[in-house]
Amino acid sequence: MKKLKLSVPVLALVMLTAYSVKSQNQMAMNHQMKQENMDQKKETMSNEMTKGQTIKLKKGELFLVISSITKPGAQDLMNAYFEKVFPIAQKNGFKPLSSLPIDKIVAGSYKPNNFVGLYSWPNTKAVSSFLKELPNSELTPMRMKIWDELKQSACNVTKDFEFTLKEGKVYEVQTIWSDAGMGEKKMHSIIKKYDGKIIFNFPVLSYEDLHNGMPPSQIVLIEWPNKAAAEMYRMNKKSSHKEESFYTHLQLPAH
Repeated sequence: MKKLKLSVPVLALVMLTAYSVKSQNQMAMNHQMKQENMDQKKETMSNEMTKGQTIKLKKGELFLVISSITKPGAQDLMNAYFEKVFPIAQKNGFKPLSSLPIDKIVAGSYKPNNFVGLYSWPNTKAVSSFLKELPNSELTPMRMKIWDELKQSACNVTKDFEFTLKEGKVYEVQTIWSDAGMGEKKMHSIIKKYDGKIIFNFPVLSYEDLHNGMPPSQIVLIEWPNKAAAEMYRMNKKSSHKEESFYTHLQLPAH
């Protein structure tokens, strides 16, 4: 094959063009980074003003709600687990969104003993890529040494969606088992009666725990103005379906 020879002027033009493109790309990247930093600062300022945290989900993402019962004395094993798992998960787009401390169990026999975590994956393909590197056959034995139970409910985000968790509010996380599910309209009217607000009500797409339990049908997050309103609703709530629920709150990092 003959090599293409470039004259000095043509070579100079190519180099100049390449430099120009590189400069433009760099300028574009700098502008994008600047814009992202500005957007992040705006969001941080907004969160600080409202004393809350805004979580944004995009269509096609998987939204995860995870809770657990941690074994006593398992901290070292847990640290080793996260050191192994998190880099691979984050490489595939896994994103921690918020950790909410569990204040009180209000329904069900399941008693998670630390926090409920909110996370997201970019899509199901990202999960598959992660599991190719770390299959469940490897993950489950590690998890069994750390947790008595680890429950993960994944929900499909069907449209762009955002919600804000506010400091000072009481939040109720409900995991519901029901063949028919509870209609949004009916649920909204009951909760509204006690000054509550549904933040999200997601059907569960997939579910995993350490004991092959029955998958729930819905994950619901309710915002209450205070504990009294939450308890009034709980006292008067009538339901025939299985439910695991607990109160939580937003805990902002100290400055």
